[in-house]
Amino acid sequence: MKIKFLPLIAGIFTTATIMTSCLGNDLDDIKLGSESSITAFSIGTVWVPVTGVDQNGNDSVYLDSIDCSGYPFTIDQLNRRIENKDSLPVGADVSRVLTSLTSDGSVWYTKRSDAGIENDTVWSSQDSIDFTYPVTFKVYAYSGVQGTPYTVRVNVHKQVPDSLQWLNYQQTFADGVSLQRQKAVAIDGKVYVFGVRNGETVAQYTTVSTGNPSAWQTVALPAGTDSYSAVVWKDAVWFLASNQLYQLNPGDNTYSLVANAPSLTQLVAATDESNGGQKTILYARNADNCFVRLENETWTEDEEETLGAFAAGQRLSAASMPLSYNKTLVRTILMGNNEGTAPSDTTSLLFSRISNEQSWARYAQNNPLTCPNLENISMIHYDDKLYAFGGKATTGEGEVAPFERFYCSIDNGLTWDPVSRSVTFPEDGSFRAFYESSHGNYSCTVDSEHFIWIIWENGALSRGRINRLGFAPKW
Repeated sequence: MKIKFLPLIAGIFTTATIMTSCLGNDLDDIKLGSESSITAFSIGTVWVPVTGVDQNGNDSVYLDSIDCSGYPFTIDQLNRRIENKDSLPVGADVSRVLTSLTSDGSVWYTKRSDAGIENDTVWSSQDSIDFTYPVTFKVYAYSGVQGTPYTVRVNVHKQVPDSLQWLNYQQTFADGVSLQRQKAVAIDGKVYVFGVRNGETVAQYTTVSTGNPSAWQTVALPAGTDSYSAVVWKDAVWFLASNQLYQLNPGDNTYSLVANAPSLTQLVAATDESNGGQKTILYARNADNCFVRLENETWTEDEEETLGAFAAGQRLSAASMPLSYNKTLVRTILMGNNEGTAPSDTTSLLFSRISNEQSWARYAQNNPLTCPNLENISMIHYDDKLYAFGGKATTGEGEVAPFERFYCSIDNGLTWDPVSRSVTFPEDGSFRAFYESSHGNYSCTVDSEHFIWIIWENGALSRGRINRLGFAPKW
């Protein structure tokens, strides 16, 4: 008798055997992952001290909370480090911080007890962690393998980023000289000061490339040098002597006569790549009392006289910056004391000119936010703003003491605000004492490292910089 269903039965057994074999292989191939990385990290809210003004107008410090979830944390997977490149504000309390993270497994972290003993604790997003010191995070993979630990650091600024810090250097000019009618310029890691001693103009320089000044050294100058004429242009210091144009090479401190220059009585300003522009122009006043400019090796006279309010040989400050809407054009601002005007005129003189214009435009300072007519006034372009300061002045609100405060403009000199926070002179009045003991003789310049240098009559220096301008690049 034939078994008709034998092939069918054999097929069923074969299929069952194959399925069993496959099922067994699946069970054998299941492997738990060994990845043990942290792929995202952030922190929550922290408390920071904030300085405000109370109802009496006095400074008052109180605590405020800030959401720090937007501070990016960089994860260095190669070296297993995690930290925020953009530091938290000064004084931020990082002793109780909530964290959020994404990882490949379970996470433990090192928790210090009051006795100083370190214990591994299971991480939880609800557990506040003390980041006063770096904390170690460990990731355990699903396979049970512990990955290389991460060192997590929450950086907090040690200095107020926007605060201007000052340091004084009590050195003196070479040979113990005192210099009046000073003009300072910074170039190639050096600060040069042109000044008058016993009716003769001399120049001295100090090397400041390390952030600290070296001893002053004397630079030879031709007879008849105008101390107020020094300007930096085309990688050299340009100046006038007996109405002739010279340039000083900062590499070897030698000077040379500029050929084919007209007779000049005043150098006003200069603009080139050093102040962000692409126009290379030297502005001056010629022997006919007309204003001229040197551009592309060609001297051109202005179409009209617009700087008559400035006396030839007067102390001037100049600042140049590219236009925000067209970097190929540069605006130059001139500032000086308003000499010989009525006592009721209590504002300084200001002129402006764009590099493609043919004349200067005088600002009419008739609004409430003006810059006082400070004695020996100085203006600098610093931190993308204009700052002015100087000796005493009379305003509608009374007397302003020398070096009492900075005046700041964010609109190219149209309006000025007195600065009362962060960017200030020392509160002890030391700069006023320096100014008065220097008989009002000083000069000022800004170097490539964002240091403000103030040079007093005897060669002593005061150096200031907004803290954040000295911070290392974050990224």
